[in-house]
Amino acid sequence: MKKTLIALLLLLSVSSAFAQKIYNNKAFGFTIEIPQTWWEDNRDGFPAHIEVSDAERRKILDDSRSVFLTLFYDRETIKEGGNYTPKMQFNVAGNSEKDPKKLLKATEKNAEALKKYQLDFKFVQKPKQIEISGIKSVYYVATYSMMVNGKNITIRTYTYVIPYKNYVFHLNFTDEINGKDRSKEFEEAIKTIKVG
Repeated sequence: MKKTLIALLLLLSVSSAFAQKIYNNKAFGFTIEIPQTWWEDNRDGFPAHIEVSDAERRKILDDSRSVFLTLFYDRETIKEGGNYTPKMQFNVAGNSEKDPKKLLKATEKNAEALKKYQLDFKFVQKPKQIEISGIKSVYYVATYSMMVNGKNITIRTYTYVIPYKNYVFHLNFTDEINGKDRSKEFEEAIKTIKVG
């Protein structure tokens, strides 16, 4: 009996360590699994539970250059004030580009433009094509410095650009170079993405 109880407790602790929660945005047709320890900050985001028609969605995208969906922080590393890292941020923007090669070129151009604002911006992985949820998408990794809680840190950002219908998802997964490497967590989350 004692061995059975110990085995059950071990099983529960292991399963809770890998427990996930699901973020599902009905308006834009986007689902991803997030680790249970991450906290959602959707104060200014587009409500995930609202369903919209194609015409309403088009108007939302036409009225804004980019629509902020939501933001997740690792609850264990949140500090008071400033920008928090690590984080996962999801946005969506209008897009009429159907050619994957042109999307790759546009992503390269947009990423290069960031050098105007982040002088030490550099690619760790240049933009390349990958497939996410059966869709030809674009992915790159970059580093740059920023002020977080009053100190200058170097962050690493994993950016995914996923086109769908007449819009495109921009997903940014960010961690700190001198902090805990979150790349495995990010990769696991990416594998769970469903679009449509």
